[in-house]
Amino acid sequence: MADSEALRSRRSRAHRRGDHSLCVRCAVLRADPGTVGAADPVTDAAQGLRVLAGQLTAAYGIDQGNALLARELRMTLQALLAGQGSGGMDGDLAGLFAELGAS
Repeated sequence: MADSEALRSRRSRAHRRGDHSLCVRCAVLRADPGTVGAADPVTDAAQGLRVLAGQLTAAYGIDQGNALLARELRMTLQALLAGQGSGGMDGDLAGLFAELGAS
């Protein structure tokens, strides 16, 4: 028997809020956690961020309408850029502000 309209509406609202407890076939449930297990300790933060970025990229490729995935991917990539030193996001912004005379 098909789901009722009320259940589909509740599922849709919950999914948009990031609650996937009612989801049946969403990309979050299908996302491959990769090679790093949840119980593994993080010994190399940069490597962990790179693995996370790969997982988020794969999940976002499946569900490009998911704003939460897009936000987390953006934040992860920004953290990776910031970890690269002065050539990262902050260095680029500082260069732009210097060019504009805002510094």
